[in-house]
Amino acid sequence: MTRGTTPYDPISKNVRGNDDLDFQFLREKGISMIREMSHSLWTDYNTHDPGITLLEVLSYAITDLGYRLSLPVQDLIFDGDKRNFLSDHFHLAPDVLPCKALTELDYRMLFIDLKGVRNCWLHPYTKTVYADCKNHILSYQPDIWEGLAQKDRQSFELKGLYHILLDLEPGVSLAAIKKQVFRLYHAHRNLCEDLVEVSEVLPHQIQVCAVIDVAPESDEEQISATIQWNIEQYFAPDLRFYSFREMLEKGYPTDQIVEGPLLKHGFLDPEEVKQTTLRTEVRQSDIIQLIMNVPGVNFVRDIRINTCDESGDNGAWVVPIDPGKKPKLCDSSKFNFYKGLLPVNVDEDRVRTIKNELQNEQYRKQYEERSKTYPFPQPESYALGEFFSVRNDFPEVYGVGPIGLPESASVEQKAKVKQFKAYLTFFDQILASYFKHVSQVKSLLSVFTTAEKTYFSQAVTDIGDQEGFLPDMYADESFQESLLSPFDQANARNQKIKDHLLARFAEKFSDYAFLMKKIYGSGVNQQVLDTKAHFLKEYGSFSSSRATAMNYYRQPIENLWNTTNTSGFERRVALLAGVRKFMRKNLARSFVEIYPLTNAEGNAVYRWRIRDQRRSVLLSSTDDYPSRTAAHQEIYLTIQLVKAFPKEALERYFQDLEGIPEDVFSVGCFRVTLSPSGRFSFSIVDPSVQDAASPDYIIASQYRYYSFPNFPAALLAFKDFMDLEFDDEGMFLVENILTRPDFNPEGGEEKTFLPFCEADCKPGSCLDPYSFRVTVVLPGNTFRFADRDFRDYLENLIREELPAHVLAKICWIGKPQTGNQDQPDQLAQFEEAYRDFLVGLSQGSYSAHKAFIQTLAELRSIYPTGTLYNCEKEDESNALRDTIIIGRTNLGTI
Repeated sequence: MTRGTTPYDPISKNVRGNDDLDFQFLREKGISMIREMSHSLWTDYNTHDPGITLLEVLSYAITDLGYRLSLPVQDLIFDGDKRNFLSDHFHLAPDVLPCKALTELDYRMLFIDLKGVRNCWLHPYTKTVYADCKNHILSYQPDIWEGLAQKDRQSFELKGLYHILLDLEPGVSLAAIKKQVFRLYHAHRNLCEDLVEVSEVLPHQIQVCAVIDVAPESDEEQISATIQWNIEQYFAPDLRFYSFREMLEKGYPTDQIVEGPLLKHGFLDPEEVKQTTLRTEVRQSDIIQLIMNVPGVNFVRDIRINTCDESGDNGAWVVPIDPGKKPKLCDSSKFNFYKGLLPVNVDEDRVRTIKNELQNEQYRKQYEERSKTYPFPQPESYALGEFFSVRNDFPEVYGVGPIGLPESASVEQKAKVKQFKAYLTFFDQILASYFKHVSQVKSLLSVFTTAEKTYFSQAVTDIGDQEGFLPDMYADESFQESLLSPFDQANARNQKIKDHLLARFAEKFSDYAFLMKKIYGSGVNQQVLDTKAHFLKEYGSFSSSRATAMNYYRQPIENLWNTTNTSGFERRVALLAGVRKFMRKNLARSFVEIYPLTNAEGNAVYRWRIRDQRRSVLLSSTDDYPSRTAAHQEIYLTIQLVKAFPKEALERYFQDLEGIPEDVFSVGCFRVTLSPSGRFSFSIVDPSVQDAASPDYIIASQYRYYSFPNFPAALLAFKDFMDLEFDDEGMFLVENILTRPDFNPEGGEEKTFLPFCEADCKPGSCLDPYSFRVTVVLPGNTFRFADRDFRDYLENLIREELPAHVLAKICWIGKPQTGNQDQPDQLAQFEEAYRDFLVGLSQGSYSAHKAFIQTLAELRSIYPTGTLYNCEKEDESNALRDTIIIGRTNLGTI
């Protein structure tokens, strides 16, 4: 049936949903289950049956639950703050959808967003490096080839270097805008790329001479200004910014609108930017069409286009434009106008005034304020967790509702009603718990928090007569928490929730979790959960800079060392590997020392201790370990036990403590001991070991003793140190392209190149040590990085996360601390040279290049030590982890 041309369908009579919102479906499903289970005892399933009444009441309650579950997400997570209710739980589109400039188009839009830049283009910067394969020398000068055989002569072009051409607004200084371009580029610089030169595009002067017939009533000055303006826009068009709504109207979906860098003045249409390339030619036919499109123009009597510095009266149909230049209407262009048979005199001053007005209007439109806001959904407030007893929905004759039984009811009737109320409480409690869970969706699915418990319950007291058939403690919060707490495996359930949230970002931690449990056992479950939670929390801050390099340009020392000014790759790998603080800092002097000694039986064993910043011993192991790996495992277990115990619980324990303890007591993983003189110290214990007399129970101890008034502060200071300061994991990423010598031939510093091997000159090899190559330096002396399995995992992770076109050399350097302050440390030497190099690089100085390149060339990986595996004699003890099996053991790669 149609009305006019608009078809419509009548409302369907079939409104069945066959789901939790369909009361009739739930009722029929319940009856079929009853029939299947109790057909031999119960045959009356009609409406008047009390069992069916109960089924209908419960079915109705389930539809209420289903309705709340079907509410929009914004309603489920709304907690009263309409301004921040989304950002409190999720990363918003402006945080995770835009990214730092990555492609050529991204960079162009980034610089066009600068006031005064009409357009820009990126071109590769060409620089040739010549190689003497006989003497293993590189140079920018080809004269090193003199006297060499042809087979020893090779060269390559440095890749990843760029030259930016700018098209500036009239009156804008290149010197002023150049600094802004350099700073903006380096804030968005891609890994293994660099900007060498910024210049203004040169004009290619074009002369246009035309004789034009216009309508008698037309304004010839307006027409002349419009023609010249249109021709200039044809030569080099202005780009327009749009608001978010305008981009939606143009047909772009949200994810495409916010793709690329977030601009200050609105959004640029990527297709329009792609089309504004530097012209290679100017066609006379295009000019004629532009003139004819101007209102008031009748026809073009005559026209000629040519290059301004070329003589000739004939002109050309097509004028080629010099590469890297833009066409510009030169001053010798002339436009004459006729109205019929009479020539028209044009006021050139007025023409210039009108052109200036057109230019100013274009400039105003270009940089006017535009709305960049995203249309976020508006929430409605619902009492999601509110639940009223199903007893309210029973007919009054049952006597279980608010009205209850009449006074004339017998004692037997009252007893039966109490029994029925108690029976219905079972269903009430299940439903109330479900409704409570719905109200906690916002905390369970938040990317910023991890729920301490994942099962929830609440008392059902809306009728107020529960004292008659339930114990007094029923309404206590502690009782409600105890109902489901025995079943709440919070860590395992939170792991699944975090895995679900990670999957929404196409991320996974399965390999990391498997490896950590393999090396350290199930005691690291909390550490794995914390790693996932921290990754999700930081996702909004690093996802946009995944391919971005560090910003070295004109940075103070505090932004170059002991800083989070690192590449997006380093941040991402650190978070994926469970390194909480992704900073460039000193890692050479580890807080952990593992030292060898000979025990009473004459066996070579190891022990460990933890020192603070002043090198004072804070914690010492209480057992001997047969291998360094076994010691590393205990160190990591100790760290995780200390970090997992909340500081607030420690503070609360001592605040609630009455008097001075007279015996040993435990707080979490801390076992507080009392000396004969009445002074206190502590040890770290393994809570998974039940027998306090077992040698595995106490892992480490602090051999310092305090009076009790000073002891809580000392213990909390130790906790703060382990939480905030104890961190010796990290990495250093060196972009080889940044170590290139100065291009200036007059530079005063000696030009030191990276070394190369003889094999690099052979056919099929890559001689270039600079282009898209990085050197990843890792400390091999930390408790996790010394483990061969973890090294294998981290090396694979580094190669997976690096862009596919970037080749990495991975070096593990640094020796385990043994307490000898004079032992040579390759890692410390590298850190000093790298810091000096970055400081010089930031200021444009090459004075530290030579020393750093020499240090870089001398890096040698230090592999974990071990013994060759003997199939006949080795047992299955932990010492196996320090054995080397030929063909199966991965020591690391370079």
